[in-house]
Amino acid sequence: MCIRVHTADDLPDIVVWDPDEVSVLVARGAHLFDVVRELRALLTVDLGAPEGPGTVLRCFCGERLDLPAGLLGRALSAEAC
Repeated sequence: MCIRVHTADDLPDIVVWDPDEVSVLVARGAHLFDVVRELRALLTVDLGAPEGPGTVLRCFCGERLDLPAGLLGRALSAEAC
């Protein structure tokens, strides 16, 4: 089962692993670079996922991990300003 990434409010950290749901919760409004850094650390160090090139994030099965559209859309709109 591949890891899913969801945004959530009121998290204790930028990235929180939920093993029961096999998902990662990402703090809504967090900066994309912080999210990628924290996710990469969680995936590779804590979960043993392979490292992807550049900003590519991989599930522990090796598949590319998709980030929520809202997180990416907010980053792209901020970049356009």
